[in-house]
Amino acid sequence: MISDARAHPPEAEDATEPVDGDTAAADHDGAGAEVPAGAEAPAGDEPAAGTPSRRRGRGARKAARDDAGATADGGPGDEDGGDRRGPRLALPLVPALAVLLALLAAAAAFLWFTRPEPSDIRTGDYTAALQAARSGVVDVTSFDHLTIDDDIEQIRRVTVGDLRDEAVEQLDARREEIAASEAVVNTEVVDAGVVAADGDSATVALLIQSTQQSNASPQAQIVKYRIQVELQKVDDQWRLSGITGR
Repeated sequence: MISDARAHPPEAEDATEPVDGDTAAADHDGAGAEVPAGAEAPAGDEPAAGTPSRRRGRGARKAARDDAGATADGGPGDEDGGDRRGPRLALPLVPALAVLLALLAAAAAFLWFTRPEPSDIRTGDYTAALQAARSGVVDVTSFDHLTIDDDIEQIRRVTVGDLRDEAVEQLDARREEIAASEAVVNTEVVDAGVVAADGDSATVALLIQSTQQSNASPQAQIVKYRIQVELQKVDDQWRLSGITGR
């Protein structure tokens, strides 16, 4: 049988000593004391996620981000800079456009005052003068010993003034020589262009090719000439008034 002393040791009775109020308060306050280095803080001592200190930190960071974004987007911190950028792009266009308009006006005035005088000759007359020069040169410089009389008469029809008198006189004076040599001269116009023209006169430049044949040589001779023809309008018809070499 076990004695009562062994069943209830004295230490057990000492462990149940009452704790006074000062000791309990000290133990409660010690919960916030500094934790020694290397020791882990109790899980219950970690600050909660919704504490005021954390809310203040997050709010400060968000405000800083909002201020940086507003400045980059041209917000309140960039009002002065934004106002300056607009005029810098627009103002230089005004003098540039003014200079361009002034240059265009000056060019238009120059073209107006330096424009060529309108020609008195119509397109139909211009073409008629060119055709008259081409056909008239062929008539004056071509002949055949068999048709010498017709050739002289054709010269009279297409020429006027001194040219008519000289051309008829020269061909008539060589009548016997042309008949004896059986000479034949054919002329064709290679190229022609009007140099100047008005309502009553015109100047035409021509390149002609003359083929000459006679009994003195079995082979024909081909010669090219550059000539200039003067024309006058007589009785509403263009007539040759002069032929010169070029």
